[in-house]
Amino acid sequence: MAVKSTGTIISQGGSTSIAVVAPLIVVAAFLLSAIFMPHLVVEVSRGDFLLVSVFLGGGAAWLTGRSIAKTWRGYRQAVLYALLLGCVVRFFHFALFFGTLLSWHYFITDTAFLIAVTTLGFRAERAKQMAIRYRWLYHQSGPFGWRQGAAPKTSGDTV
Repeated sequence: MAVKSTGTIISQGGSTSIAVVAPLIVVAAFLLSAIFMPHLVVEVSRGDFLLVSVFLGGGAAWLTGRSIAKTWRGYRQAVLYALLLGCVVRFFHFALFFGTLLSWHYFITDTAFLIAVTTLGFRAERAKQMAIRYRWLYHQSGPFGWRQGAAPKTSGDTV
């Protein structure tokens, strides 16, 4: 009896899988804690936090996840690049805004946010790829997932 391999948690296509829900929860918790409990994620000021962690770091993380998925590389490489990006974000806080360079607390919170955003960028691109390249097998279900089966026909389809 053959056992069908389902792949890793990241390679599964459900838009409600843990690979999509967990990063969304991390991003929401990160941003909500910046509003309601800023001492947990904001070191110097909210402006510095928004500029470096959210816009520069988050934007770079999203593009990193997309580019790794676009070249069909594995998710582990995306996590490795997000860890390196966490070091860069920590250095920017230190060099530009006189933050603490070697702070485990802020490194872990920034890097968790960056890994979550990298994962979402990776999933968004991979869902698009699976729906386009394997359209006879999968169709896109939401921005981060794909489902097995051909895309449902709309009433305007004549073919």
